[in-house]
Amino acid sequence: MSEKGSSSGIRLVLSDKRIYAILIAVLLLSIVGIGYVVTTSSGIQSEPLPMVDIGDHVYVDYVGFFAPNPGGWVFDTSKRIVAYDDAITKSLYFHQREPKEYTTLNFTAGISGALLDPFIDGVVGMIVTQTKTISIPAENAYPVNPENIVSLPLNQSVPVLETISINEFVSTYELTPVLGLQVQHSYWEWNMVVVNISGDIVTYQNEPWVDQIVSAYGDPSEDPRDGWYQRVIAVDPSANGGLGQITVANLITFQDAYQKKGLDNDMRFFTLVEVDEESKTFTIHYNDQNYIGEMAGRTLYFEITVNKVLKG
Repeated sequence: MSEKGSSSGIRLVLSDKRIYAILIAVLLLSIVGIGYVVTTSSGIQSEPLPMVDIGDHVYVDYVGFFAPNPGGWVFDTSKRIVAYDDAITKSLYFHQREPKEYTTLNFTAGISGALLDPFIDGVVGMIVTQTKTISIPAENAYPVNPENIVSLPLNQSVPVLETISINEFVSTYELTPVLGLQVQHSYWEWNMVVVNISGDIVTYQNEPWVDQIVSAYGDPSEDPRDGWYQRVIAVDPSANGGLGQITVANLITFQDAYQKKGLDNDMRFFTLVEVDEESKTFTIHYNDQNYIGEMAGRTLYFEITVNKVLKG
């Protein structure tokens, strides 16, 4: 290598070292700068989330249920995903609304209105995004109407001979009654036959057999919570002053309380609320307009999430 070439190579090495030094200096300055940013950023504090005070307008999502866990026996919700999730057990009279009807609920916190007071008061003190579960004892929830509660014997009696008006017969069976006409009983499901027509009155004879299984209050084959089965345990044509007597056993136990609903002979919906095997009775709680027997007199639970607060 010539002296000229050697000098040129030295200059290139020195030049490279200067470049490396500059790069290292820049890198150190960057690290210092980052450290400064990190150090100063750690001192930044975010604004606290709004807290609900009395008089604030709040927007919440909720899930209402009977058992003390959000996944079971839901009777109402603002969440479409909950309403349409078949894996979440719904209450007997849960009403599934149209998807677009599931929206957040809004009301004034702590001010009595159309909602239950413990629900309105329960959001006070919560902050936006917070979720909590509140319980509403039965005495502060939906009161019981005693007139809607009826107790019946577990073994029910039905006359062998019954009467009905011609108009009612035609309306019920969509047939004109004639002697010997055989149809299925509209309620008890066993066969019956027209045995007499006098003026406007039709007399028919119920013809079940012992051990026949019927389902008078609903069809549990489609939904096990819809009614239950009965078994014919006796038929005595000569009892009851000649009208005869059919004895039907309701095949339910105490474990079925609040697990079954039904429809009676007068087309009234009800909830089975008690089965007393000692007294051999069962109790049903009827629905009326804007009154659900399943809801009345029970402790209610609500899982509430605060989505937005407008300060009052």
